[in-house]
Amino acid sequence: MGLTIGISGIGQFGRHFVELFAAHPLVDRVYLADVIVDRARKEAANHAKVSEVYGSLDELCRSDCDAIALFTQRWTHADQAVQALRAGKHVYSAVPAAVTLDELDLLVRTVTETGLTYMLGETSYYRPQTTYCRRRFAAGDFGRFVYGEGQYHHDMAHFYTPYKFSGGDEWKRTASFPPMLYPTHSVCHVLGVTFSRMTHVSCFGFVDDHVDGIFDEHLSLWGNRFSNQTALFRTADGGSARINEFRRVGAGESRQTTIGTKAAFEEQAPGSAVWSWLEGYDAAYADASAIDWDGTRKSVTRQSQDLSNMLVYDGQVITDKNRGTLPDELVGRTHLGVSWVHDVARLPGEFVGLANGHCGSHQFLVQDFVEAITTDRLPPNNVWFAARLNAPGIVAHESSRRGAELLPIPDFGTPPPGAKLIDPLSSLRS
Repeated sequence: MGLTIGISGIGQFGRHFVELFAAHPLVDRVYLADVIVDRARKEAANHAKVSEVYGSLDELCRSDCDAIALFTQRWTHADQAVQALRAGKHVYSAVPAAVTLDELDLLVRTVTETGLTYMLGETSYYRPQTTYCRRRFAAGDFGRFVYGEGQYHHDMAHFYTPYKFSGGDEWKRTASFPPMLYPTHSVCHVLGVTFSRMTHVSCFGFVDDHVDGIFDEHLSLWGNRFSNQTALFRTADGGSARINEFRRVGAGESRQTTIGTKAAFEEQAPGSAVWSWLEGYDAAYADASAIDWDGTRKSVTRQSQDLSNMLVYDGQVITDKNRGTLPDELVGRTHLGVSWVHDVARLPGEFVGLANGHCGSHQFLVQDFVEAITTDRLPPNNVWFAARLNAPGIVAHESSRRGAELLPIPDFGTPPPGAKLIDPLSSLRS
């Protein structure tokens, strides 16, 4: 018998995942839960596999579902994940995993104690930029990690509607959610490549004065006055990283830079990406006699390749070369919303032609969660990696409150010895 997946929070984001969970061949039934129960009932009418509708997470936890996917308010995720885990349910959580270090600690301990699957729905892990860099880093093409950038530039104009949709009359109190408490998209641009961790941070905050008054510290539920935050991190592998979380900005959304001793990936202007490397580096440095000590290096030249086409998400047409185990009748059809970097062969055929969001990540998120449960392997965005993605922002926000004071970031550990991974490249480094 297949899985029963419960989905809590059928808002503007969560409803996009109902179709994917319902389409997965290893999922037999889907339950929906929302405090606005009519919203869940309306969505349920669109899917034959949705067999139950509930008005609360409490009811969903008491049901016979195997797993619960949380698409609720971002500051509620940790408590709700712990509740679901203690009810014996595997958990998929939208980002962030937690908003305090104590919440992160409790979440990690609960996953360890229960032995259940926890997966953070971090989309940046599956971005083609991150995927491409992760493979090349693992192959040694970057050399040692030197510096990384991750930035999530998303103006408040894009957030008004969802905050109003879920926040009611008091929506401005929660729309002031501190940017660095939502850090995982940006941090994953760095750690989703290296799998190291961030150890120290100094963070500056931009004091907001917009007429909408959202970041009025007297109105904010978090006493937050920063709409933009910029943090400089030290990483455990000897490098450094700059992370931007901006909510009042006339710029694009996500950008990534990874620089090593031998090569670099740079994504700057929207739609632009370049891979550059030192041709002949290994040969030149293998022997000190190959170096002219007047400052020139023999046989080392800088080369570059335009990779902007990886940022096009027109999908992949299924061919005999990329179809994996998909049946013959799917040849010629299209996996929507993906880049040429994505490994579509590991997606189920039932996903062909279905919507796919956030740079082609949605279908991979659902696939990896279901695969983790059914194979007893860890998803890439497991709870230990989730802690590494969240803790830097939590400490960074505190740093900005203290005038950019340099602060240490705690380590929440690595998966238990012998844990099996869906993606072998996702093994965390200490």
